[in-house]
Amino acid sequence: MYPVIDYEKCTGALTCYEVCPADVFEAKEKDRVKKAIVTRPDDCVECDQCVDACPEDAIELVED
Repeated sequence: MYPVIDYEKCTGALTCYEVCPADVFEAKEKDRVKKAIVTRPDDCVECDQCVDACPEDAIELVED
């Protein structure tokens, strides 16, 4: 499993980037706002910390 971000909901809080123990995310500019981008999905340890930390409920873990 790996995280998928719904960018319609994402406001760029970057909490997922901050809490991820596996460095799955990078912070990059998207739609003129710095947002987390999933750059290393294979490194995901399926801990759910990013899902729980997102204030907008914009992240879900999906099957490979």
